[in-house]
Amino acid sequence: MSLLSRGQGHRHRRRQGQGAIIEMTPLIDITFQLLIFFLLTATFQENSSIDVDLARAKNQQKADKRDAVVVSISSTGAFEVDKILVEAGGLESYLCSQAKAGRTTLHVRADRDSKHEDLVEAMDLAKACGFEKLGILHQN
Repeated sequence: MSLLSRGQGHRHRRRQGQGAIIEMTPLIDITFQLLIFFLLTATFQENSSIDVDLARAKNQQKADKRDAVVVSISSTGAFEVDKILVEAGGLESYLCSQAKAGRTTLHVRADRDSKHEDLVEAMDLAKACGFEKLGILHQN
C-alpha cells in the first residue's frame, strides 16, 4: 500500500460522534432581517391604562399633539397623565413639573360620563401651573 492512497483514505472518513456541521451565520442574518422587517412594518397603538369614551362633536379642529401633555379622566374620576396613573392629589405636582420642563400645551381626554368637576379641576390646575394652551379632545 502506498503512502498516497493511505492519506486519501483518511480524508473521507468521519470520526465517530461528529455530525454534519451547519453554518449558523446565514441563519442569524435571516433572523435579524426578519426582526427588522417586522419592527419597521408593525403599527404601534397607543394604549391607555384607563378606558375613555370621548364625547362627539360636529365641528373639528386638528389637535397639535407635539409636546402636549395629555390628561385622561375616566368616568370614575381617575386621572392619567401621559399614560401614567396619577392620584388626584399628585396631579398638581406632576402638571407643574411638566410646565417647568417647558411643556405649555395641555389636552384633556374626558370620558363622556366623567364629572364636570373633574374636568374643571384638571384645567384649573393646569392654568395655575402655567400652561398656556388648553384643549378638550373629542371624537368626530
